[in-house]
Parts: sequence; structure tokens; C-alpha cells
Amino acid sequence: MKVVATYHPSTSVLDSAKCTFGEDGSECLLVAKLNRVDVYAIRPDGLHHQTGIEIWGRVKAIRPVKTQCRTISVLVLTDHPEPELIFLSLTQSGTVLTVTERLSLFERSSRPAEFLHDVVVSPCAQYAVVSVYTARLRIVLLDAEGQYDRDIDASAMELNLLSIAFVGLNTLALLHIDYQQRLQLLARDISSSDFQLSPAASSLLPPFALPEDWFSVEEDPPRLVFVSPVEESGCDEFNGAVLVLGGRKILLYDLASEDVAARNRSKAERMDKKKRSADAEEASRAKQKEKEREKFKRKPRATVNWPWSAVAASCALDESNTKFLIGDMYGRLAMLHVDVAEGFSLTLVALGEASSPTSLTYLDNQVVYLGSHYGDSQLLRISQTPVSSLDAPTLPIPSSVPSIRPSEITAAGKRRAAHIVEGVVVNGLGSHLAELERFTNLAPTVDAVLVDIDNTGQKEIVTCSGGRNTGSLRAVRRGADFKEAAVIKGVAGVTKVWTLRRKYNDSEHTHIVVSTLNRTHLLRFEEARGSVISSLPESPSGFETSTCTISLSNIMRLTRKDSSLIYDEHSSLVVQVVPKGLLLLEYSPEAGGFVRKSELPLDKVKDRNLLPQALSGQEIVAADINASQIVLALKYGWMMQLTVMDGQFVPQRSRQFSDEISAVSCVPLSGKGFAKHTTSIAASFWKSDYVKIMRLHSLRDAASLPPDGLIAEVCRSERLPAAPRSLLLHTFITNEDDKGMYPYLLVGLVDGTVASFVYKDNTLLDMKLISVGVFPVSLHPAVVNGKGAVMACGNRGSVLAWEKGRLLHSPLMIKASDVNAAAYLNTRAYPASAVLVGVDSLVIGAVASFDKVHVRSVPLGYDSPRHIVHCPSWRAFAVACLRMVPARVSEADGEIFSSSVQLFNESTFEKIAQLNVKNSEEVTALHYLTVTLAGQVINFVCAGVTVYDCHEREPSQGRVILLQKSTGNNLSATQALAVTITANVDGCIYALTSVGNTIVAAVNSSLVVLRIEYANKSISLHKVTVWNHNYLIMTLVSRGDLLLVGDALTSVSLVKLNESQVELVARDYGSLWPTSAQLLDEKSLIGANSDYNMFAFRLQKTELQNLLEREGFYFVGDIVNKFVPGSLGLSEVSADMPLRPQQLFFTATGQIGVIVNMNEELSLHMTSLQRNLSTYFERKEGVSHSRFRAPKNNWGRSDSEASSFGFLDGDLLERFLVLAEDPRALRRVMDGQSEPEKLTITPERIQRVLERLQSMH
Repeated sequence: MKVVATYHPSTSVLDSAKCTFGEDGSECLLVAKLNRVDVYAIRPDGLHHQTGIEIWGRVKAIRPVKTQCRTISVLVLTDHPEPELIFLSLTQSGTVLTVTERLSLFERSSRPAEFLHDVVVSPCAQYAVVSVYTARLRIVLLDAEGQYDRDIDASAMELNLLSIAFVGLNTLALLHIDYQQRLQLLARDISSSDFQLSPAASSLLPPFALPEDWFSVEEDPPRLVFVSPVEESGCDEFNGAVLVLGGRKILLYDLASEDVAARNRSKAERMDKKKRSADAEEASRAKQKEKEREKFKRKPRATVNWPWSAVAASCALDESNTKFLIGDMYGRLAMLHVDVAEGFSLTLVALGEASSPTSLTYLDNQVVYLGSHYGDSQLLRISQTPVSSLDAPTLPIPSSVPSIRPSEITAAGKRRAAHIVEGVVVNGLGSHLAELERFTNLAPTVDAVLVDIDNTGQKEIVTCSGGRNTGSLRAVRRGADFKEAAVIKGVAGVTKVWTLRRKYNDSEHTHIVVSTLNRTHLLRFEEARGSVISSLPESPSGFETSTCTISLSNIMRLTRKDSSLIYDEHSSLVVQVVPKGLLLLEYSPEAGGFVRKSELPLDKVKDRNLLPQALSGQEIVAADINASQIVLALKYGWMMQLTVMDGQFVPQRSRQFSDEISAVSCVPLSGKGFAKHTTSIAASFWKSDYVKIMRLHSLRDAASLPPDGLIAEVCRSERLPAAPRSLLLHTFITNEDDKGMYPYLLVGLVDGTVASFVYKDNTLLDMKLISVGVFPVSLHPAVVNGKGAVMACGNRGSVLAWEKGRLLHSPLMIKASDVNAAAYLNTRAYPASAVLVGVDSLVIGAVASFDKVHVRSVPLGYDSPRHIVHCPSWRAFAVACLRMVPARVSEADGEIFSSSVQLFNESTFEKIAQLNVKNSEEVTALHYLTVTLAGQVINFVCAGVTVYDCHEREPSQGRVILLQKSTGNNLSATQALAVTITANVDGCIYALTSVGNTIVAAVNSSLVVLRIEYANKSISLHKVTVWNHNYLIMTLVSRGDLLLVGDALTSVSLVKLNESQVELVARDYGSLWPTSAQLLDEKSLIGANSDYNMFAFRLQKTELQNLLEREGFYFVGDIVNKFVPGSLGLSEVSADMPLRPQQLFFTATGQIGVIVNMNEELSLHMTSLQRNLSTYFERKEGVSHSRFRAPKNNWGRSDSEASSFGFLDGDLLERFLVLAEDPRALRRVMDGQSEPEKLTITPERIQRVLERLQSMH
């Protein structure tokens, strides 16, 4: 069984709307994404996320229902295959969004609307009109609270609707394509009695045709925008108007005045009477005249040229609906001003370029929210004066479109008063758009790779994202967000770092001490300037600076009074441990620094187990210090525990072990910040590679114990996979009671991993290995979000913390490449921070969030990445890009494209090479391969280049080219990538893969096998065979000599490449229409199709034939463009959880998902849990999870596949962790609806499994 879980949610914005809730007029922004609606509070400092709600469906549109100045409800329309209209309500505080009603719009026998899938709300908020099916509208009546009352089906004579808009309280404007392919605009009234569309056109807007050559209807349908009446003097006859956006010109058609409307009604009545006349000839003439009127093209009242590509979004900029913001497909924004006061005129003012918009929403004070599918969504401010690019035109305008400068607007206005209806386009210099905030978007993700660049186990995803004018590569990693505050440069060779306070219980640190291999340096924070750090001279300080420091810490002052010990938390003492002894220092306010109080060289130590001659030549190799105890590890396996009594070092316990000690830890396990001492210490050993936990017995028992009995072994760990380098006993705390304490032993190993053990009942349990790098790991206590954590430092930094009920680890996202050590720091200038040791600097900063997805963007502008491969030997990414040159709407030449292969450095993403193909060619496939020719290993990037001919229905020419990276210091980018070999093929190359020295290309309907050969000191590429048994091969994946072939018009098949022959292994003969697929192993595969489903097959071999048996079918709700084997999580090994991450998948709306394999025994329990959770939420929320996840096609769900199988919804299962906190809900889920539905697995085991599942995404 496979579990589908979300790693990164969909980020594509599909729609947005501004709402005003509550009596105080608080405003918020609603943002609709694929399966979610988010609410953002609109505040002076920006947008603040308040709440959100998951929608089990594909969100298409969102519309607020408004009465006067208040929003009373929100309508959400979902897309096919099972459309719904969902009613939402938001509390006055804007913190709770709830579903109040779900109206199913699904009709099995109806044909989905081809162009228009939308909902509009009447100005009086009495009803909404929904268009989802051809020739049918659904009119939904609303009550006084904007909620559902009832709904009525209304027939529409207009079959191919393009846009609808209310132009009155009960009048609906319709833009459609008629049976003669003419673009028609008319209005119909909605009857107040039966709520049907009137058979006759409304007198406000009689039918007329629009000029078809101005619009590109099939690719980008035009849209209607209502201009409401203006309450100004001189506008009494203006009854409103309709703007038609989306063509070469913006058209304004005014609605008929009351007198004109009366004449129109009179004409319509006379015509209707003649059509019903008993005189057949008169009726025939009337019908003929009506047909002639359909061809009538009414002249617009005003027009203005639209100089750019098709309109993608628009919004009103004022309540009077006379100013509009319009954006085209390539993010070019302009403001349209509709002037109806002094003769009708339109003025179009260029503003600047932003992301390609799917929605525009005006917020307030010239601030606009731009939601995007092809780029990052943005919060923009429109400025009256240019703010950037002051020397360049605001927007590019074709020479065929006349334009004026802003200074010429006044003169142009005077000319327009003389009955000229043609508007003007204003284009100045500089952009008027200032970006206030940016919202990262991965959509649309068309390709991706998973890489481990530095071999640390911390993998990252690189995606081909964006499009139009915002193409980009996105590098995605999950890690702890580190906010850098300061950098201290010129500090090289540091191996350890500590922070010191003036007094033990002070909250703020005043000094930093760093140690190299042979020196110690002291730094101080200037008291007057808290953020300034100065280096102290070595001689006046009491520290030993001529050697390295092994350990350093503030310590309590311990004094004996009578028979009791007194711990002074206000102590100003500091202990420094160096290889040859210990030093005791004290902070002196008079001296303004630390002064030395006493010292204890090793040869002066007096211990009953250590003879003086045994201390000769001894050296401290490891040490740890807590509030009152010092633990030393000496050469030859000796361990010693000391304390500071009355200002002097006092040895208390010692013991010799058979192996050399590598590290010690004496951190108290109580978890309290000022715990005075501990009775448990840990020690690790070089040769035996294990850790021992020792107990410190009371000194009062010394007489009854052997000489080394005061340090007694309690338990030991299992053998570690590598030698231990560091140790830390640490208690993770969630609350102050014992149930909130989680003691752990953490071991840093020399191979770059951390071993974690649960310390419970004097036993080390549940060893887990966490990879954090490749260098030896040191461990340091830290603070993240006010809670205790641990920093693991090797060549990379990582944070370990207790989150979501378990120990989690997250890489530290910092600029420095290496992190050698760390220390907790808290000052006024740097509160709750950390000091990190880099190669030649100290970095001060704070961990802002523990587990955050970090997205690094590499903007490519108009170059849209389509395919990407990682080239490890070149340390680069090869990317196939498609560049589109925008064209004006309906231009004869259309958009001009060019294609290239670009090479980017894998770390810096600097472009290092580029190969351009011919203008009529496009790079449609990319593959990286390594071959061995004549004993030499050679690396190639294989590119499939397709030749396009506008006169061909299907490409008939293409070529496979092998690229190599050229070497040389003086090569330009275009010279650094060279074509080595070319082979021509007969068609479009949709996919490439390789098996050894053989390249397999998917060319139209066939597989073309090409072999790389070496002869006569030259490399050649020869066609071996062609296998033609498909319709359109879009997917091709190899695993050894096994090939997975995905036919976009049928299904999937497995074939085997046997030398020069292609043999069919098994085929699915169904109709799946796959969009992507991937092999899981030699016998199973996973894929997704164009109906938003995910499927899985397994190869079954019988005596007669091989079959592909479908073992899973599941509705994802999005187009999956790519499957990538592997997992993004850090490498963590645990033998007790039967879960294994297998695949990542990437969708068109920016979602990244994880496929996790679950063993059979656990799958049965989780299937039962999903069933019970589905029932629970269906009763609570009124929506069926089983129905939502059931496989679907264009006509909805199939009766033969009423529910999904083979897949589990990980996001739903993880909601159990929230329900587990409610005993009543937990009992209902565990018991089910009957005795057979009762779960046999314990809640505790379910929680452990789901916590493990959460850690994988």
C-alpha cells in the first residue's frame, strides 16, 4: 500500500477577492488556491495570514456576496469533474472560516462548458448565476445572510458562452459564439417569478456582433466588465456600460437609456407579433429581418487600442467603476480610465511589468494584490511618479499603435471632446509599480530533479517553474531558517567557541571565547554599544591564551557550612580547561574583566587512584562542565570528576577504562536551566565505538566501594557504526511536568552522522542515525523559538529539536559553507541567538523557524525552463528553455519562440554555457548519460530537438544531439557547450533515456534505438531499430534494460531492450491518458493521468502471458507532471517503522507530494483508520472523503470505481494526531460505526506511525 502525503502545498493563486466583515469594517483578502482558501488581514504593514480552510475539490473561482459596504458570505466554485458551489462564512474577527452549505452542480449527462466556468453575484445579493455546463445556467437564490436558499436550472440559448456579467439588478449580459462562429453580445432579463432567462433579448442591450478579427476567441476568450452609472451632473442619461476586454481594442458599449429601452421594447414586440402573424409571408419576412439584424455590428461608444497580448486579469480601482487595472498574459499592467462626464472616452495608462496575473484585487491606498499562476504573487503599490527603470519606456508598445507621453494628456483630452471616440494610450518613462511583498510560487512545475550536491544527505529539489515572463529555476530545501545578524571576519582556524556571563545566573552574555588548535582568543561585547564586539589583549586577561582550550563555562560558587553545601547562583567564577590543567577565574568589576583566582596543573592533582608518577606526561583529551561539576578525560582511559570548593579545585572521583575516551558529557538530565549537579555522566570510547552511562555514587559510600567504584557503569549502547567524536546528554522539554521531559543521549560520529538514543529506565533505547554531513560532528545546546534544542555541526549545521511529539532534525540554512562549532548567545543586541564558527569568520544570528521549506529562485525572465537534468561530472544543471516573444492580440505573425540548452553551476546557479538551436526548432527532451568507449568514460547531455513546420499537423523532423562541455578559460558561454554528434529522426522527440551505450528516443508513436559507437578514433551515433506499437509516446523511463513506455492516448506498457531488439513484456490495454509515470522496481510502476488521477500497476507473470495488473487508483485533484525517485528528508535509519519513502511527485499548481510505501500488516490497520476518519469527518463536516478520492474522469465518478484503492491519504490520516487530543473524538474514531469497524491497533502505535510519516514530508 502506498501513502500519498503533501510535502509542499499548491502555491498557484487561481482567484482572489477583497472582503469587509464585521461592524467595524475590518478588511481582509481571500486568496483561492487549488484546494484551499486563505484569509489575510489587510493592515498598514502588509498582509497577515489569519486562517484558511481546505476545500475537497478543485477551486475555480471565489466571489464575495456584498450588501452595501459589508460582505455577508463567500461563494467558492469548484471545477469539473464534480463541480460544487460552496458557501463560506467568516466570523467578525476574521479568524474562523466555516462551510455552511455545499451545492452539488454535477450533471452526468450534460456537456461541460467549453469556455466559461464561472459564477457571478447580482448587485442586490439576491442570487448568483453559475455556468459550468453547455446551454445551462444554475440560478442560486440567496437569503438575507447571503446563504443558500434554493436553486433553479435555467436554459440558455447561447451554447458557447465566453463571459457573463450583471448589468442591472436582474439583467445579465452574455458574450457568446453563435452557430455561425460570430462573436455576439446581448443581455437577457431574469424573470422575478420563475427565475428563468427571458426568451427575448433585454432592451438595455439588444444583440449585435463584435468584430471577430480583433479577438483571439479560442485561445483567450474576451471578458465583460460592467461600468456602473455615475451619479454626477451631466451624466443623467448614462445608464451604465459594458467593457469588452481581451481584443486588439478595448470596447465600451453603453446601455440604453429609459427612452431608448422603451423604443427597443416596442420594436421587439412588433417583431414578435409579425413572427406570429397568420400571414405566412409576413412571418417569413420578419424572421428574415431578424436574421439580418444578427449580422448588425453596433459601433462602440468609445474604444482604445490594447497594445499588448491577451488580457489575463482585471479589477476596479475605485467604487465608481471608472478606473480599472488590466494585466495581460505577460504581466504588463495598465490603468484604464473611463470618462463619461464630458463625452465618452477611454484613456489607457501604462504602469509597468509584474508577474503574469490570474487575479488582480485592489486593496487600498494604491495597493494591489496580484495573484499569479506563472510567477510569484505580489503586493504592489501604484505610484503617480516612476519609481524604477527611469530611462526605459514604461512598457514596450508596437510602432503601429500611437501613444502619447503623460505631459500630453491635457491636450489629448481637449481633442477628444470634439466627438472623437478613439481613446489614447499613455506611455512614459519608468515603471510606476513598487513591490511591497512577494509570495513564492513553484507553479507550474513541469520538470524536476532531486540532487545531493555536497554528499551530506541533505538533498534538494531543483524545479523548472514559471512561464511567460517569469520563468525560473527553483531550488527547494527544508531546513531551520537562520537569520544572520552579524559577521566577525578575520577569525580563522577556530575549532571551538563558548559564551560567558559575568555571573552564573545572568541572562545576558558579555564575552565570547574561541579556541584554535594552539591559541585561545577572548572577545567582548562593548557595554555602551551592545552590537559591537572587540578583541581583548591576551596579557591582561586571566585566561590561558597560549594554548587551546578544551572546555570553558561559568560555574557556581560552592562552599561548605557545617555539614551542608551552599550553591551560590550569583557566582562570577569561570572554569577553563586546557590540555595541561585547569584554571579558575572570576569576573572583577574593578578590573573590567576576568582575573585568575587559582589553577590546578595535572601534575599537582591529588587523587587516591592516580599516583603522582602516573600523572607525569598526562594530558586532558576531553572535558565537560556543569553548574558545580567538572569531568575530565585523560589519556590512557582515565576519567576524573572534580568540583570547586571554597575557591579551590577538589578531585572527588576517578576511574580508569580499558579504552581511550573520546568524549564526555555531564549535563544534568533534570532539564532545569540551573540544575546544580548530576549523578549520571556519559563517556564514549575510540576503539570500542560505544557509549557508557555511568553513575556517580555518594562520597559517603567510598569506604564500602572499591577504589574506582564511585564511578559505576549503568548501561552501554549498542556498537556505533563509526567512532564517536562528541557527546551530549540532553533533555527536551515541552512542559514542566515529568511527562514533558524527554531525556536523550546524542552522539556525534566522525562520519558526519548523529546517533540518538532514548534514555529511559537506565537503558539506552531506539538508536536512530541522522546524517548531517561528512565531517566529524560536534554537539552544542541551543534555543529555538524559546525552547531547548541542539545544534549539530560538521561541515554543515543541523538543528535537533522536539517538535510534533518526536525528535526532529532540520539542516541549518546559512550562507557559510562549513560550520565547525556553535554556542548559545543572548545579549540585548542579539537575543536568543547563536554564534557559529565558519572557516574564517564567526556568524551571529538566530534560528527563526525550525522546519521551514526554503525556496531559492533563479529568475530566467522570458526563458521558460521545460526540462532539467543534473550533470554530476560537470557540477552543473543542463536546462532546456523555451523563449516566447510576446505579440499583440490576433497579430498575424503571433508569438515568436526560440529554444536553447543552458548550463548552470550546481551551487551558484551561474550560467556557464548556452547552446541555441534554430528558430524553427525546439528542445523537447533532455537526458544525461555516461558511456564507456574504448576504455574511456565520457559524459554527454543528450538533447532531443524537434523541427516545427506550421503547415504540418504533426512534426515529421527531429534530431538527437549529443552535447559536451568544452574546456578552456577564454570560451564564451555559447562556445562552452558544443554539439559532438547528431542523428536525424522522423518526428518529435518527446522523451529520452539510455541503457548502457544505447539511447532510446520516444519519437511520435515509436521508440527509436540509437547506439553510440567508437571507431577510427571518432564517435558516431547509429540507428539500430524502430519499435512502432503506440499512438503518442510522451513518457519513457528506464531501469536497467527494462523500459516504461507511457502513451498519452492509451495507457502504459513495459518493454525490454535486448541488444538491438525491443521486446514487449506487458501492456495495459485500457484508456488511461497518462501524463507521467515512473518505475518503482522491476515489477511495479506508478503514474498519473490527465483526469487528475494517480494509478499503480504490478507485473504479474503467468504461464500463458505477462499482465499489468492495476493495484492502485486514486484521485489527486491535479495534473502530475513528474515523478522522481527518492525522498527530500534527511537520511534517518530506524528499524522499527515499516515505512519507506519511494517517490516525489510534482504538479502543475506547484504541489510537491511524497509517496511512502507501507507494509501489508500496517496497511490493513491504516485502511481501517482512513475509513473511520472519513466517516467521522463526513458526519461532522458534511463532505465525503471516500467520494472525493474516488477515481474520476471527464464525466465524474465511475460506478465500477466508487472508491480509491491501493493508496492512502496521508494528509487525512495525520489529522488523527489532532483528534487524539479529544478523548470523545478519539473514541468515536477507534470504535467506528459497528463492531467490525472497531480498530484493533492501539492509539499509541497509530500515533508513532503517523509521527514517523510526518517526518518524511
